Amino acid sequence: MSPIGRVFIVLNLALAGGFVVVSGTHLQKQHNYKEQLTQEQDKHKKAVDLLSQQVGQLERERNSFENLKTEKETALGAAQNQIAQLRDENKRLNETTSSQAADIKQLVSLAQSNNTETKAAFAKAQEAFAQSVAAQTVRDEAVRVKDATVAENRGLTNKIAELTDAVAKRDGDIAALTSDKSELQLLVKVAETNGFIRSMAAPNLSGMVTTSSGRLCTIQVTDNPGNINIKDAIEGGKFSFAIYDASGYKGEAFAERFEESANAILCKIFPVKGEIKTGDKAATKTP
Repeated sequence: MSPIGRVFIVLNLALAGGFVVVSGTHLQKQHNYKEQLTQEQDKHKKAVDLLSQQVGQLERERNSFENLKTEKETALGAAQNQIAQLRDENKRLNETTSSQAADIKQLVSLAQSNNTETKAAFAKAQEAFAQSVAAQTVRDEAVRVKDATVAENRGLTNKIAELTDAVAKRDGDIAALTSDKSELQLLVKVAETNGFIRSMAAPNLSGMVTTSSGRLCTIQVTDNPGNINIKDAIEGGKFSFAIYDASGYKGEAFAERFEESANAILCKIFPVKGEIKTGDKAATKTP
């Protein structure tokens, strides 16, 4: 065999050996890659299963929170209605108490006047009786006057007794009204102890900012579904409007005074995001 042929044989053997080595290394790496891929797929599947479990748990928690929110909102609505009824009842009781106080004052004045008239009638009867000693005619007249005076006095005495009974009854009514008022105040305090805030009892009003200058603005009331007395509501407890536009919430406006002729409320504003401008919307309940 020629030298060149031998060289080719050696080269072929070297190339064959190199190919075997490279093929073995490649197969080994390919096997390692497959194992790594399988491991990563297992890890990924476990991670996906874990995330699915967490998502399910979060969904259950969210449903639970939504149910709790609905329950609390229902309880809040009931408490607000009860507070509104208690305020109306308290107002009515105060008005009744004032009216009864005026009636009692009038009854006392009438009783004092009747007492004065009774004393005058007795004095007149005594004078007539004294004059009857001097003349029979005068005496008869005095007897008549005396009888009439006694009858009038009897009527006045009965009237005084009736007035006294009426005063005693009014005193009892006032005591009952005072007790009712105390119970109403206690109910409000109990509600506050359970988390109620007076501002939560704000009336359901909606409107639009018509003027805005510095720290003051005017809100034109456009929606009053409960047809509440806004002036009384402001005097009963300050409440606020949430101011917003298309971009979202912008700040709070606290009611100060109601202008009935314009159906508008003067408010102090506390900007939070952006400038409160004419045309912004306002609502006591978050839309």
